[in-house]
Amino acid sequence: MRKKYIVRLTEEERQKCQEVIRKLKARSRKVRRAQILLKADANGPAWTD
Repeated sequence: MRKKYIVRLTEEERQKCQEVIRKLKARSRKVRRAQILLKADANGPAWTD
C-alpha cells in the first residue's frame, strides 16, 4: 500500500509541537495532535509503516 500523505515538519514546527506537549496545560486534543504529528514526521523518530 502506498503512502497517502508524507508529513515533513520543519525544525520550527517540530519545536512548536514539543512545546505544546511539554506544557500539558493545553487542551488534550491539541496535545494528542502534536504527538501524532511528531510521530508521523518523516524526518523524526517516525512510526513504521
